[in-house]
Amino acid sequence: MPTDAVPAEEEVIASCSFCGKPNTAVERLVAGPSAFICNECVRLSAEIMAASAAATPEESQRSRARFADRPADDILALLPALDREAARAEEDLARWVGRLRERGTDWTVIAGALGTTVEAARRRLERG
Repeated sequence: MPTDAVPAEEEVIASCSFCGKPNTAVERLVAGPSAFICNECVRLSAEIMAASAAATPEESQRSRARFADRPADDILALLPALDREAARAEEDLARWVGRLRERGTDWTVIAGALGTTVEAARRRLERG
C-alpha cells in the first residue's frame, strides 16, 4: 500500500450485546452462539463475579430475590434498552444474511437455517 493511501474505515461487524458498542469502538469483541461481549464488559463482569463470590449465600439469595421481584416501574424502565438490543440483533442478523447473499447463498438455505419460510425470511431481512 502506498504510504499516502488512507486505510479504509473499519467495518462494523457486530456490537457488544451488553453495552452496545460496535467492534470498531472496542479493543476486542468475542463472539458466542448468539451474543457478543467486548473486552470492557468482560472486565466489568469479572469484577462483578469477584464481588459476588465474596457474598454469603444469604446475601446472594436476597440479591436474586430483589432481581426477580422488581416493581413494574423498574421492569418498564428496562424495556427501552431491551428494545434497542433487539433492534441491534436484528441489524446484525440482516448484515450476516447480506453477506451470505453476496456469496450466493440461496434464500431457501437461509430460511431453513432460521426455521422459517423463504417469504418470511426475505420480507424480514432482504435489503432495499
